Amino acid sequence: MFKTPNILLVFLCMLCLSITAQELQQSENLKDIPYTYTSAQIDSMITILRSDFYNANYDKVIEKTPDLISNARDIEYKAGERGLISVLGNAFIQLGDIDKADELFTKALTRGKNEKDTVLTGVSYINLGNTYFKEDPKKAISYFEKSLKIGQESNDDRFNFISLNNLSELYVGINDPDKAQYYVNKTLPMASESPILEDRKEEYLATVYHVQGAIFLQKKQYDQAIEYIQRSMEIGKDKYQEETLFNNYKNLIQAYDETAQYEQLNVVRKQYDILRDKRYEADKILQQQIARSKFNLDQFEKDLKASELEKLLAQQKASKSKLLSNFSLTLGGVLLFFVALLLYVRRKRFKLLKDLKAKNQQYLEAKEKSEKLTQAKTQLFSTISHELRTPLYGIIGLSSILLKDPKLNSHLEDLTSLKFSADYLLALVNDVLNLNKLESQTGQIIQNSNFKLESLIHSITQSFEFINQQNNNAVYIDIDPTIPKTLVGDQVKISQILMNLVSNASKFTQDGRIDIIVKKQRVNDQNVSLLFMIKDTGIGIPEEQQEKIFEEFIQGTNLSDYEGTGLGLPIVNRILTILGSKLMFESTYGKGTTFSCVLSFSKNTLSQENMSQENVCVEKLQDKKILIVDDNKINQLVTQKVLEQHGMLHGIADNGLDAIEKVKEQTFDAILMDVNMPVMNGLDSSREIRNIGLNTPIIALTAVNAINPEKDFGSYGIDDAIVKPYRTERLLELLVKYIN
Repeated sequence: MFKTPNILLVFLCMLCLSITAQELQQSENLKDIPYTYTSAQIDSMITILRSDFYNANYDKVIEKTPDLISNARDIEYKAGERGLISVLGNAFIQLGDIDKADELFTKALTRGKNEKDTVLTGVSYINLGNTYFKEDPKKAISYFEKSLKIGQESNDDRFNFISLNNLSELYVGINDPDKAQYYVNKTLPMASESPILEDRKEEYLATVYHVQGAIFLQKKQYDQAIEYIQRSMEIGKDKYQEETLFNNYKNLIQAYDETAQYEQLNVVRKQYDILRDKRYEADKILQQQIARSKFNLDQFEKDLKASELEKLLAQQKASKSKLLSNFSLTLGGVLLFFVALLLYVRRKRFKLLKDLKAKNQQYLEAKEKSEKLTQAKTQLFSTISHELRTPLYGIIGLSSILLKDPKLNSHLEDLTSLKFSADYLLALVNDVLNLNKLESQTGQIIQNSNFKLESLIHSITQSFEFINQQNNNAVYIDIDPTIPKTLVGDQVKISQILMNLVSNASKFTQDGRIDIIVKKQRVNDQNVSLLFMIKDTGIGIPEEQQEKIFEEFIQGTNLSDYEGTGLGLPIVNRILTILGSKLMFESTYGKGTTFSCVLSFSKNTLSQENMSQENVCVEKLQDKKILIVDDNKINQLVTQKVLEQHGMLHGIADNGLDAIEKVKEQTFDAILMDVNMPVMNGLDSSREIRNIGLNTPIIALTAVNAINPEKDFGSYGIDDAIVKPYRTERLLELLVKYIN
């Protein structure tokens, strides 16, 4: 009668072991760790843990690594133990828990010294140096000097290189270029000649050249700095960390600025800005992942305490059960059976939930990937539009203001050419960014206006004067004198056609001649048809490639050394289709190319009543006070000058938060609100202004076309929007409309 409980207990243990064994076979999750892993299994686990580390799953690393360290220590697998300690300590560093990282690495250091394990001792010094690399550079230097001493005793080049290179970077960081140079002098021959480092030679050389460039920069030897930074970027390319590339860009920008190499500076700054924005987005994601890891760690600690409490309660219950076992052993056996059954059901339920979570995670990841691709595409065009239109706003605005300054009448022709070039560059930018728009109903609208053909062609020619001087080209204009001086047509589209064709001729011709010819084809009382020809003596187009020149983003193989998007001729072709014409060409490879088209114009100029209404009653704006909200100083200046020219007063705010404070302190008749700003953007600022009860008209100034202005801006309390660069008359129209 006393054997029944024992038999049930054996059955329960066998059942639990069976379930555990099945789960271990079906899962590679690190939660299911056996009592003892082999060294090969530990290596596999280190690979998984490193993957979690690089994916910022620091909570998983911290949760599972301590047991694995004990496992490695039990089987005396020192290499695995060192690797696990490094992963765990660096997870603490990423979470900002320097104290725990220090404690872990210090214990490893003590153990290495006690056991006379020089490898563990040296690695621990390096880990401690990395721990304080940013927090306390001088402390980090002391640890790397100790690791270097051990490395020199063991004569390990890879070990020594890490210590030397980190020391050189640290001394650069504390502005001690002489000591940094001392260590670079040791690392450079090692990276170049050591056979042990041969497998990663380019990566190591790129890193050393990066540090050398920074040293020359601190010593104000800017030419040498530029040389070594460029070597680093050329050799390293994608082989070194993004942080090194980012610092190379920053150093190169400073060196170009100090040596007044502004053209190169602008090129590098664009690359730097792209990488900076990419790092900013990646950093936001990383911070979210770190926050998630900290939350999971807190939850894990709570669960651990709850588990310990449950264990204590279970022990108390077991004690009570032992006292009560005298009442009925049979009842105890039955209860034990039901406990086993409940555990089995619980495990089955847990496994089902685990599978459901895994499938749900797969779905969420696929959904997130799809959303990111769509968002990335939208962000790309938004960024391009903003980056191009913002500087054009400054150029167009300032040139318009300068044109109205009587003191600059002697430069009127130059300013007119500048304004013309900027206006048509903006038109070209808009068509390139909205290439498909030319096929839509909106893009096919023809906007006629009066224009002088001769002035138009001379302005276009003057726009390319610089490149033609560089290429030593002679440009000749031949316009039929019987053509009417003033024509009626879509001046913007005509300009885009001619600018693209003249641009191609200028780029692909050197030491040659370019002819711009306009002849009268047909004429009647109402219309005149003109033949436009752009002839050059440039490189020409090979016959086998002539069929491809109208394909988007395509250039002939012989044109690979010439700059260009490959969009010029496709844009010309689409515009001519809208205007009811087509592009014709003749080309001989090595001799030159002639592009031609026939366009029809009206001879009857438009009356002022038929022209677009550009005059507004600006007298109503006299002495009105406008708040300009923009983080760009040039944009502020342009808008300020426009308002001053029409008798308006103004206030300035550098961001959305500053704007809120301004409207609380002063009364304004209207607010011109930029959308993209640091600290607080224009949308959030507008919503906050409405929340505090102000009804001041808000007009959004944006470099990006809103798809649905009412939805995109109206929901934030913005009354209207205008895209930069804008016509001054359009801005005045909106101010008159909303202020009154």
